[in-house]
Amino acid sequence: MLIDYLVNKKNFKIIQINFETITRDFIIEFLNYLEEEKKNTIRTRNQRLACIKSFYQYCSLEEIENIKNIKDILTIRSKKYTKKVIEYLTEEELKELLESIDTTTKTGRRDLVLLSLLYDTAARASEIINLKLENIHLEEKYVILDGKGYKQRVVPLMENTINLLKQYFKENNLNNYVFENKCNKLLNKNILADVLLKYTKTFNKNITPHSIRHSRAIHLLSAGVPLIMIRDLLGHKSVITTEEYAKVLEKDKFKAIEYVSPKHSNILLDDWNDDKDLLNQLLNL
Repeated sequence: MLIDYLVNKKNFKIIQINFETITRDFIIEFLNYLEEEKKNTIRTRNQRLACIKSFYQYCSLEEIENIKNIKDILTIRSKKYTKKVIEYLTEEELKELLESIDTTTKTGRRDLVLLSLLYDTAARASEIINLKLENIHLEEKYVILDGKGYKQRVVPLMENTINLLKQYFKENNLNNYVFENKCNKLLNKNILADVLLKYTKTFNKNITPHSIRHSRAIHLLSAGVPLIMIRDLLGHKSVITTEEYAKVLEKDKFKAIEYVSPKHSNILLDDWNDDKDLLNQLLNL
C-alpha cells in the first residue's frame, strides 16, 4: 500500500524508492492519506504504522548506513483515538428482535435463519455472508467458519438453529453458498446491515452485525462460560481481546447496583476542616 501510494500519488518511480528517499514526512503523509482519503479508521491507521515500523525495525540491523532516517521513522507515534462503546442487545431485546420477523414470507424466513445463525455462531458478517454449504454439518451439529488470516474454526450449532437451517435448505435451491440472491450468487456484503436496520429501527441503539457478535459473547459470559471458550468461539488470537466483554459486563453490574442502592445526597457531613482536634493531630504527625 505504501509503494502504491508513492508511485500513484507522489509520482515516484519504483527505482527511486529506497531508504534514502522515503523519509519520515512521506510516511506521515501516507498515514494521513489512509485516514482522510481512504477513510481508514484511526485504529486501522495505527495497524498500518505498526507494520511499517516492524519492517524498519528489522531494517535497522541491515541498513546501518541509513540508520538515521530509519530511526526517524521509528519515532512516529500511533494516533490516539476514543475507543467505541461496545453496543449489544440484552437477551430480552434479542428475543424481541427475532420475534418481530415476519416468517410468513420467504424473505422473512431467510432473515430469521440469517440472524439466528449470526447470533448462534458469533460470526463476523463476512464469515456468514461467505459461508459455503460444504461447511455446514447439520448431523454433526457444527459449522466451519473461515476467519481472519484464512484461519478456520469449528463452531457448534444449537438445535433450534439446526431445525431452521433444515427447513431453509428444503425451501431453497442453493448452489455454493448458504445465503444466495435470486441469481444464486453471493449476497451483497451490506445485506446483513440492511436486515438488522429493518428490524431494529425501534431500538434506541446502533445495532450492527458486530453488535450481534458482541451480544453472543456477553450472554455466554453472563451464563458463566469461561473466557477461553468464548475466545475460541470468536476466533480471537488472544484472550486479552475477549476480556473487553468482561469489562462491559462489570460496568453494567455496577450500574445496576448503583441504580438499586439507596441515595444519600441529602445527608450533610461535617466539614473535617472545622474539627480543630483532628487538625492538630494531623499537623503533629
